[in-house]
Amino acid sequence: MKRYGHSIIRTLFKRRTERPAICAEFAARSEADSDRSDIGVFEVGLSAEQYGDYEQGTGIAAQEAECQRLIARAKEHGLFIEKSEWETLGDRKRLPSGESIVYLNEDGTEVIKLRNPFAKSVVKRLHAQDAIYEHLIHNILFPTTRYRFKGICEDVGGVRMVLTQKYISDIFTIPTQEDIDRYLIEGLELAREDRFYYGNDYVAVTDVFAEGDNVLTDGVKLYFIDPIIRFKRPATEVLVYYYKLLK
Repeated sequence: MKRYGHSIIRTLFKRRTERPAICAEFAARSEADSDRSDIGVFEVGLSAEQYGDYEQGTGIAAQEAECQRLIARAKEHGLFIEKSEWETLGDRKRLPSGESIVYLNEDGTEVIKLRNPFAKSVVKRLHAQDAIYEHLIHNILFPTTRYRFKGICEDVGGVRMVLTQKYISDIFTIPTQEDIDRYLIEGLELAREDRFYYGNDYVAVTDVFAEGDNVLTDGVKLYFIDPIIRFKRPATEVLVYYYKLLK
């Protein structure tokens, strides 16, 4: 009986150690280029001079001006989605989110998020002109939950980005914090900055903990659903840095 018990322990330990490593990888360069081209019309006319300083760019006036600019551009280029069209997007999900209105498409394969980029701007310290780039950085760092840009819509309080994302099945499990740390620290080379953030000279990432349900796994890959990404430099500089790392 004693030998049998040790045999079981050895078998379980072997299975655990043979579990496939959770891999971290950046998006492919071709995917990043495609994502960038989707928002190309919104980059026209922007310049470093217009960007201004941080305090100026994070104020209410700057956010309102950028909302107006994005809406005008979207209307000019057929990328504006009327509020009357929202109900055609799918089944609205009553999720506790102060940032997004979420729909599930008809066949249950995609979620459509109408995201207010400024809803968490205090936490993200988001410069108004960086709003259009947020999902691009997400896609580079977390390609398994890649967003696709579909357009712009207007709501009370400003603009919403219309983004689609593959539906991540709720049969997936929550990974260990060790797996999450390995992805962020070893894979993405982000350092643990404090209790809440992982970062480098360009970005800081939070809301990525095993205690929540914002990171899931299928046993092989991690799926970071909607982490908060804070830019430490203008988004265009962050993109230049990460583009150099893509293949």
